[in-house]
Amino acid sequence: MKKPYLFIIPHGGYRVPDELAELCVLSQLELFFEADTGATECFTLKELGTVISTPVHRLFIDVDRDPYMLPPKTNNGVIKTSTSQKKQIFSPGIFPDEIAIAGMIKRYWFSFHNKIEQALGTSRFIVLCHTVAPVAPPVAADEGSPRPIITLEHIASNGSDITTCDETLTIKLLGILKKAFSGEKYTVTTPFCIGRPSKRYIMYKYAKHLLPIIRISLSKALFVNEKYFDPKTLTIDPERIQSIQQRLYECFEAFLRFM
Repeated sequence: MKKPYLFIIPHGGYRVPDELAELCVLSQLELFFEADTGATECFTLKELGTVISTPVHRLFIDVDRDPYMLPPKTNNGVIKTSTSQKKQIFSPGIFPDEIAIAGMIKRYWFSFHNKIEQALGTSRFIVLCHTVAPVAPPVAADEGSPRPIITLEHIASNGSDITTCDETLTIKLLGILKKAFSGEKYTVTTPFCIGRPSKRYIMYKYAKHLLPIIRISLSKALFVNEKYFDPKTLTIDPERIQSIQQRLYECFEAFLRFM
């Protein structure tokens, strides 16, 4: 019997691979904010389907990038050289060697995607789950722009655009989410929107399997703020996370009748 959803959380990990622990110059605070903070906690909705996540930080193995996109060809490939704030991740002249890179990609990237491949045949709908900074970082095309509380995407681009889900379904889900999160005031822009086509590796890669895919981006402003976040311990109020997770569960459960 097929499960309703396949929840994919590509950037929720915080861990630095052992191979890079001595090479990384970033602080724990910087690593915390460079991850999709809270994504794994908010989107682990096992009662509704399969959840696939990774413990490894996106800066070191980005499973939402082509595994062969590496420096110096790009600084924003499967392994990064700088953060979203344009800070160098490694000391000058220091970068993992080819053997370490190959081992990490095999161990983390391919194992992650193998799990997705195995889950495709038993799932009906893919949800790609992210959390994003309240304001677009320096590396973003819309640098400095405030972001919505929730953004949905159903068109991926990789040289050409491909629709990964019918727009009417995206609008239905956005309406359900809007009702559940309408009381949140943590943005100065349009709080709920459908995003423009963007280059999305996982969406583009798995669209060929003909399962509908929606990407959801939840603003970190919902829980990384003075009320719910302790910067000294890097902890988020668990009751706040539970509240958000419960609302997400109810929204995706309600959305089942449209699938």
